[in-house]
Amino acid sequence: MNRQPGRPSAQPLNIWCFTDNKPGHRNQLQGLINALSTRRTVNSNWLQVDGSFWQKLKELRQHYKVHAPDLILGAGHTTHKYLLLSRWLFGVKTVVLMKPSLPLSWFDLALIPEHDGLHSQANVITTRGVINQIKPGQQKNARKGLFLIGGPSKHYGWNNQQLAEQITAILSAYPKLDWQLTTSRRTPEDFLAYLPTEPKNLTITPHTECPPSWLPQQLSDTGRVWVTEDSVSMIYEALTAGATTGLLEVPIIKPGRLQQGIKSLLQDALLFRYSDWLKHPAIKPRPVQLNEADRCAELILKDFLL
Repeated sequence: MNRQPGRPSAQPLNIWCFTDNKPGHRNQLQGLINALSTRRTVNSNWLQVDGSFWQKLKELRQHYKVHAPDLILGAGHTTHKYLLLSRWLFGVKTVVLMKPSLPLSWFDLALIPEHDGLHSQANVITTRGVINQIKPGQQKNARKGLFLIGGPSKHYGWNNQQLAEQITAILSAYPKLDWQLTTSRRTPEDFLAYLPTEPKNLTITPHTECPPSWLPQQLSDTGRVWVTEDSVSMIYEALTAGATTGLLEVPIIKPGRLQQGIKSLLQDALLFRYSDWLKHPAIKPRPVQLNEADRCAELILKDFLL
């Protein structure tokens, strides 16, 4: 019988999480930990991968004596050697939350986003986007909207004026909605100066003023979300939350796997671009709620931790 969410088993599951402390990687690990915690009592031990390798080896032995793990997780290329070392030393199953830079056969299980390529190996679970901490919202407030702004990257360029014009048009089209806007670490410092000086229906909260709980809280009950196309992780977070999701368009400078993932979402009518909305203002994506953390946690407990 499968364990139901919200009814954790009394038998604790001891988990080591190797982290490089990059926010995106920690987000993935925490999302899976949270999902496992709805089914099992989880004791998580976070281990940073910085510092001397030999010092880390000593720490692992000490941790094993006190907190022998049942499962070891890692996200980020620098965690790979520690996953493998722990597997060799302690004989514990390892899960890598990405396409590893080392052979897949070296890991017990890999959770790989479909935009990184499809793999037929038995030790691979293909996910739609990366795992995150967002929980699907049960009730959406149709009067709330949210803009999530990224920034230039090696795959995407940037144009402050064009992006501001898109946002202004959306604000004008939905004047009765209460809109929130937040930025990211990649957002150019001068971007906010291009927005309307006194938007009556827009509240701007720079990312530097957002506590960790701000985005999950906003996504939990916001009915309509617009995300700049470069912000792939936030696109999947909005979809996980169950929000109607549109893409604010930015220049593509290096087509690749990330664009293929977005193309797949567009083909499946799970979201839409700003240019599509201009042609069809009443456009609505197909209702969907991604919850890859929950799905993977179920598979791990059912088929992997035997």
